[in-house]
Amino acid sequence: MRGGVSLKRIGSALVLFLPVAALAAQPQPREVELTANADASEVELDGTLTLQITATYLTKGDPGQLQLPAFAFFDLVNTSSSEQVSFQFMNGAPSFRRTVVTSLALTPKRAGEATIEAAKLEYNGRTYITPQIKVKVLPVGQQAPAAKRNQQQRQPQSPFGAFNDPQSGIDPFGDVRPGQRDLLLVAAVDNERPFVGQQVTYTLYLLARVNVGGIENRVYPKLDGFWTEEIEAPQQLVAEPRIIEGVPYHAYLLRKRALFPLRAGKSVIEPAEVGVLTGFGVLFPRGSTKRTSQSITLDVQPLPPGKPPAFDPGNVGQWQLSATATPAEVSVGSPVTLRLVVTGRGNVRDLRMHKLANIPGLRAYDATTNDKESIDKGQVIGTRTIEQLLVPEQTGVIEIPVLSLDAFDPVLKQYRTLHTEMIELRVAAAAPGTAMAAPLAQNLLSGGGVRPIRLHLGAATLSAPPWSRPWFFPLLSLPQLGLLLAFGFSRAKRMLQTDPREKRVRLARSAASKRLLGAKALLAKGDAAAFYAEVARSLTGYLADKQGVAAAGLTRDELSAALVARGHTEDLSRKLGRVLDDCDRARFSPSAGDAPAREAMLGRAENILSELDRA
Repeated sequence: MRGGVSLKRIGSALVLFLPVAALAAQPQPREVELTANADASEVELDGTLTLQITATYLTKGDPGQLQLPAFAFFDLVNTSSSEQVSFQFMNGAPSFRRTVVTSLALTPKRAGEATIEAAKLEYNGRTYITPQIKVKVLPVGQQAPAAKRNQQQRQPQSPFGAFNDPQSGIDPFGDVRPGQRDLLLVAAVDNERPFVGQQVTYTLYLLARVNVGGIENRVYPKLDGFWTEEIEAPQQLVAEPRIIEGVPYHAYLLRKRALFPLRAGKSVIEPAEVGVLTGFGVLFPRGSTKRTSQSITLDVQPLPPGKPPAFDPGNVGQWQLSATATPAEVSVGSPVTLRLVVTGRGNVRDLRMHKLANIPGLRAYDATTNDKESIDKGQVIGTRTIEQLLVPEQTGVIEIPVLSLDAFDPVLKQYRTLHTEMIELRVAAAAPGTAMAAPLAQNLLSGGGVRPIRLHLGAATLSAPPWSRPWFFPLLSLPQLGLLLAFGFSRAKRMLQTDPREKRVRLARSAASKRLLGAKALLAKGDAAAFYAEVARSLTGYLADKQGVAAAGLTRDELSAALVARGHTEDLSRKLGRVLDDCDRARFSPSAGDAPAREAMLGRAENILSELDRA
């Protein structure tokens, strides 16, 4: 019995021991899973490589300490990390999972076979190691096309969203390979296929990974074939942080201009060039490095077919048209101001509008035009205001007809015809004594009527005839002697003096030059209105002295006809009329033009005087 009991106890112990031993023999679950992978097996020497190290924790607790590889073959240019925590219920039991991803941007140091060493992670007394990764570094420009396409697909979206056209999807930094290049000059446009006359925004940026102390020797492209307007030209360098292919840069805006193509076809924007000063102050040496941007080719599209009759190709943009006439109720002879306003996005200086047709019952004077431009969110906003003075000559209701403007909208890609509303003027008779003075009466008789002529007769005595007197013949010869003296004096005067008209003709150019010198003196004093008035007087005075043309009392058409009749070309007459119009507009403009515009006006006046002299 004792032996049986003993065997029974031993069997019970074995039953309890075997499950425990089986559990101890099972491998313990891993607390951390550590992996590393690179986004490419081949990379160019001036390219970038992204290494991702992923640590997945299966137990709660603080993450372990990650030791990065030594990177003997690469430079570490940027590091970022992200963390995700999740809870799951599996078979009724909770499951914890924490994932920490560390992304490293690497640039190779030299071409050839390279190795990314193992990364290590210490967690709860255990060490986890990633395998080594082999990478082939190719010389610049020898990367296979397929590898380039894969790398472009891997490339994240450029953070320079303001540069890109959302419809075209152009990435201006698509060909940027940071690598060891610490300074990059990048030019970009927001639309590579604009229509003729449509705005294209050209932007020039400097990307830097080193300290930038200043910019010198800036050489910007000439921009031939474009009408340009300045949007932004910073006088001081302002850095904005940007990330290009995982590499941090400081971006400095150097220039932003609005370009309006003038003709269809391929247009090339030449590269820009700047000198970059690196370093700061006296303790740190300042070095100068030249950087050149890439050239940009625009495929300018012609305007589509279906143009309205007599359409002007300069009328491209998103425009709005309005017209007003004040006052709407006037008397005969009182002036009315017709104001036509065109505003919108586009090149307002190239806008062409039809003249107001003759309206029966209204006398119209020459219109004045004022153009203003502003920048709104990188777009050029233009406003043209045309004011014309109208004088009613009859009573009743006078209708100003509907005015129109044909324009092409590059956003809608269609032609539009803008219309104004018809305007009614109610003209009343002028009040007595206010419009004009009554004529004075003349040749009126006196109150007594016509008086009769009364004759008084008396006796007459005869005297000796005058020719019998001694003084008669000397007195008779005095007229002939006076005539001879007058003729001799006039002949001597003509010999001693020149004709005033000939003198004015001979000295016309010198007088005009003196007036231009006076205008230059007014320019130095800052008196803009007097400056433009003196420039206009120099031209009109020259025409009056040299050509005998009183330009001040003529319309522009009459002035042009007078100059053509005197042998001048129509092109010269148009130039002269344009300068006189610009002077009149600038005299009454609040800003009166900037200093460069005034200097240019002097040059234009000198050129016109020279052409008039040659003709």
